Amino acid sequence: MIDETVGPKNDFYIKLTNEAAMPTVLSAFYNEEGEFVSNTTDYAIDVVGVLHEPTGVTLTNAEGMDYPETVAVTGWHLNIRLLNDTKRTIIESIDELYGVTPTSPSRLWL
Repeated sequence: MIDETVGPKNDFYIKLTNEAAMPTVLSAFYNEEGEFVSNTTDYAIDVVGVLHEPTGVTLTNAEGMDYPETVAVTGWHLNIRLLNDTKRTIIESIDELYGVTPTSPSRLWL
């Protein structure tokens, strides 16, 4: 039997209250000019924003095409991938407060 060792977590799913919370919660990812820096050689941040989920109701548009009705999921969502350990402490702290574990993530890292 081979004993598999699990390494540290590198992918994080974060759910903030709203978009306005980003500059405060993610302050370590803004540069001196106040611009959000979504990726470097240390990390990548995918701002997903508002997610929508189907209600189970099918609607029909003006052209007669059916489509699923959806509703917004509460919160402002983003994914973070660590590429090395430079920002690990900061990201793990954010994950402790705002991390979620989706059963079926809407967006994944490839």
